[in-house]
Amino acid sequence: MRLIDRYITGKIWPPVLLAAAVISFVVVGGAVRTQMQDLMEHMPVTQISVLDIARITFYALPALASYIIPVTFLMGVMFVFSTLAQRNELTAMKAAGVPLKRIVLPVLVFGMVLSGLLFVVADRCQPWAYCKLMRLVTTEIPLRMSLEMLPTGVMHEFGDWRVYLGHREPNGELRDIVILQPEAEGANAFYADSAGVIIVNGEKHIELRQGLFIPNDPRQHFMFDSLTKSIPVPDMGKLQGASDGMTTSQLFVEEKRLKKSFDETGALPVGIALHKIRVEIKNRLAFPLMCLAVSIVGAPLGARSRRSGKSFAFTVGLIIIAGYFALRKLVELPLLLALPVTVGLGQIPNLLLCILGLIMIWRVDRV
Repeated sequence: MRLIDRYITGKIWPPVLLAAAVISFVVVGGAVRTQMQDLMEHMPVTQISVLDIARITFYALPALASYIIPVTFLMGVMFVFSTLAQRNELTAMKAAGVPLKRIVLPVLVFGMVLSGLLFVVADRCQPWAYCKLMRLVTTEIPLRMSLEMLPTGVMHEFGDWRVYLGHREPNGELRDIVILQPEAEGANAFYADSAGVIIVNGEKHIELRQGLFIPNDPRQHFMFDSLTKSIPVPDMGKLQGASDGMTTSQLFVEEKRLKKSFDETGALPVGIALHKIRVEIKNRLAFPLMCLAVSIVGAPLGARSRRSGKSFAFTVGLIIIAGYFALRKLVELPLLLALPVTVGLGQIPNLLLCILGLIMIWRVDRV
């Protein structure tokens, strides 16, 4: 029996890793592209290195692992059992007295182990990676950007400034500069023929030369020969989904705090935040168990695809995945429900897959 277990487990790894590589390239690539577009809206692409892209990719992986691993595991299981069925290896095992219910046991154990690992990734690695990603895109990369390095000919947002640079001389001197500094009741405008970045007390300043200052009260405007202003720090804002940076225990603590606040005030913003936290808790508990659910249903489905071939197994696998996520959306009601109800609804897709798989395993010896 141990030989069969090792044989089945060894067969699953290669297709799972191959599918994980392909799907990760597509999914993670899309996430990185979106993040890069947000970055390049605030700073020139020359300030973003290949290492930055690699770090963004690495930090994005834990958040996407809960989606990628169950899908690839299901595809791998169905591929392996479809191959075993086509080669009549399952028939040979059955003829040797090994029931198919016993053959799928290592797959179930494998699914349980993956579910446990995914929970650890979601509980520990994802918050760590989120915090690193937020620091990278909101602090490290923006702080590299210098005002004098902005592309010329277009208006830029730089901190609380709006900056336009006409052109840049070969020696780095800036020409035809416009700076708009928003105020509560209007904006201050600075126009200068030339400018240069200087260091004052360790901080960057811009020295405007031969220009005009127009405050929000135009009657107080004046000409200047030289005017020095402190350059603001670029502000990239905050990433959405701060709950991604919390561990599961921290999410439960935050849920209790928000629930108490909502019970006392009934404030709508608090209710919205409470709903988001409960949905995040639901996802943290539901997605890891998807590995166990697909392991239960994948093996018997693959075993039944002997005549239809591998294409049938992949098609059925895609249908299962699409149905899973469609059902997940259906049970994710836009209502503020109690935490146990929210978590219970999140487990419905897993329960349905487990029930379907158990029924098929019970009948699998008829293959």
